[in-house]
Amino acid sequence: MCNGRTMQSSMTLLAPQMPQKEEYSQPPGEIHAQDRTPHLHLELRINALKGLLAFTTALFVLFLFSLPFLSWLFNDVFGFAKDLCETPAEEIQCGGGVSYVEIAEKLGRRNAAGMLVGCGCEDGILRDWSCAVGTTSFSISYFISTAPGTGAMAALSAWPCIGMWFYGAGMLRKLSNTEGTHAATLDFVGGTLVAFQFFYGLFLMNTTCLAPTFHAISVTLFNVAAVVHYLAVAYTVDRSTRAGLYITISVAVGVVAIALGAVWPESPSWL
Repeated sequence: MCNGRTMQSSMTLLAPQMPQKEEYSQPPGEIHAQDRTPHLHLELRINALKGLLAFTTALFVLFLFSLPFLSWLFNDVFGFAKDLCETPAEEIQCGGGVSYVEIAEKLGRRNAAGMLVGCGCEDGILRDWSCAVGTTSFSISYFISTAPGTGAMAALSAWPCIGMWFYGAGMLRKLSNTEGTHAATLDFVGGTLVAFQFFYGLFLMNTTCLAPTFHAISVTLFNVAAVVHYLAVAYTVDRSTRAGLYITISVAVGVVAIALGAVWPESPSWL
């Protein structure tokens, strides 16, 4: 009989000849690809969000610059003025002193009863483009002071506001741990954005038709808050960097544009 020591010696001699089970070794390239998959998905989501914000911001700017055209398109071409504008033409005063009755006749603005009508305050899809009704000049505030106009302004400006929060105060807060930005600076940046959002909301709530004085105050305050906010962001990211320089130049262009708009010769009609 073979004792235990003899059997152990035999197994030791046979071990090199027996097939060994190999463990699967993942290729380095496959490991690298798996490691990058979450980063690629995150990068795609970030780029998609940036694209959405860029598109909606461009759409918002296009909306602002095309307000007179959109007023003409919806009120006269699509005919909403005949259904939504109920103010008798003889009761409407144009800022330039032009007779609104003549304008209504020229544009064929008659209701179902055949009476000449016009778009008074809060009438129409957007305020009347044909003449500045009840005021001396046109403005963004003038055109959006209808229910659809205010709704469109709020809806289209919501996305740029999201971008201000996400890529402005929010992104700076995320970078604070690595960049060493002081908490007080970040609090100031966030506070100015809160102020902008608050006064911008009051601007939308108090239209020129309902509360013209409070509307003007709200416009002034949200513009001041926006300028201070962007200058604070530029200071935080360093005005000598490309981002800081771009923000500073954009603020300067915006301030100059507002100043020129305040002194530019006023036109009471697009006719």
